[in-house]
Amino acid sequence: MLRFGLLPLLTAGLVATQMIVAQLASRAQANDMFPTKAAAEQRAKQLACSGSFVMGKEWMPCSSFAAYQKAISKSK
Repeated sequence: MLRFGLLPLLTAGLVATQMIVAQLASRAQANDMFPTKAAAEQRAKQLACSGSFVMGKEWMPCSSFAAYQKAISKSK
């Protein structure tokens, strides 16, 4: 009987872990939003991309969101 009681707990733990990973990824993107173009371009240099683009009222590094995602995936 212990096995059947353990499965829901393991499943809940896996779901919770996936949610935490998704939140951390979202937070990483939020940390790369800047109030100025210059700040975003400084971060772009760190990510080995160039330029910046507007996202809402803030600036993000790289020339586009696709370029940003590519740069982030290389930096991990």
